Amino acid sequence: MKTITATATSAIAIFAAGLMLASTAQAQTMLVKVLQESDEIVSQIYKEVPVKSCRVEQIPIYGTQSGGAQASTADVVASAIFGGLLGNQVGGGTGKDAATLLGAIAGADMANKKGRDKQVVVGHKQQEVCDVVMQQRTVSQVSGYKTYIEFGDNIWQMTTTIPYTTGEFLRVNVDITPAE
Repeated sequence: MKTITATATSAIAIFAAGLMLASTAQAQTMLVKVLQESDEIVSQIYKEVPVKSCRVEQIPIYGTQSGGAQASTADVVASAIFGGLLGNQVGGGTGKDAATLLGAIAGADMANKKGRDKQVVVGHKQQEVCDVVMQQRTVSQVSGYKTYIEFGDNIWQMTTTIPYTTGEFLRVNVDITPAE
C-alpha cells in the first residue's frame, strides 16, 4: 500500500508507469472507488472544558427568638423623655423644638423594639453546593480520516476531512507529470 496525503479536492501527484503521456503536464478530475470505510485520525488537543466542582457546606437555619417581655409604659415614657432631653441639646430656635420632638419619638421607638422577637440561627444543615469552573484538559478530537482508494491498479491512502464508506466514489484532481 502506498501512502499519500491530500484532501478530496486537492491535487494528488501520481506517477503512473506504463501510461503514455504528452510532453506537457495534464490535470484532470477522476472518480475513484473507496475500498473500505475511512479510519479516524485522532489528535490530542488542549481545550477548556466545564468541570463540576461540589462541596458540602453548613447552611444556617433561622428561627424566631423572643426578645423578652414587652416594654412597659413607664419604660416607653422614660425613653421618650430621655430622647427629648438629648434632642433639646441639639439645634437652636425652631430647630430645637423639632430636635426635641424627634428625640422623644426615637427614644420611645427604641424602648418598643427592645421587647420584639428577632431572627437567630437555631441550627445548621448540610447541603451540597456545586459550581462549574472552566479548566484546561487534554481531549481526543478527530482531526481527519484515512481513506483508502483504488487507482491505477494500486491502493492509495489519502487524508480526507470527511469519512467515506466502502464502495463510495470520490472525485479527485489528478495531476500527471511525465518523468524526465
